[in-house]
Amino acid sequence: MILKIDNDLRIELINENHISSIFDMVDMNRTHLRQWLPFVDSMQTIAFADNFVKGTMKRNIERSEYAFVIIENEITIGRIGVYKIDTQNKIGEIGYWIVEDAQGKGIVSKSCKAVIDFCFSVLELNRIEIKCGIENLKSRTIPERLNFKHEGIIRQGELLYGNFIDLNLYSLLKADIM
Repeated sequence: MILKIDNDLRIELINENHISSIFDMVDMNRTHLRQWLPFVDSMQTIAFADNFVKGTMKRNIERSEYAFVIIENEITIGRIGVYKIDTQNKIGEIGYWIVEDAQGKGIVSKSCKAVIDFCFSVLELNRIEIKCGIENLKSRTIPERLNFKHEGIIRQGELLYGNFIDLNLYSLLKADIM
């Protein structure tokens, strides 16, 4: 599945063709990504990336998540998706990351808009959440820019390299965009 965003930008459902590009993105951006992503230290080999992608593909087939790569001008520059899909309550959680050189160009915001539309129109979700570290200022701007509501702080909501960090919780309801 491919969601075209504009002439230069698309998101593509992760498949085996993305194993090397995902590994390379992490490998070349370790310092940048490690600050907020707990899996970075684990991804030391292409075999780990292969297993990571295959697990993602399995969850895509099971419809418990839809994970995409972000591609700009035919170069893979990040990941985005809707995770932890709760079909009973029609809730999903958007997560994203992008390589350092691609920051500040609105790419994640545009990609989020495409995923939000996918969540509400195709998956028929009612609520989308975004959680991010309270000190992750760049990540926080995304839900704030996209009119998500700040619901509060999840105290010690994520274990990141041996330390618990607090998370901001944002939500967007289908009714908020209608």
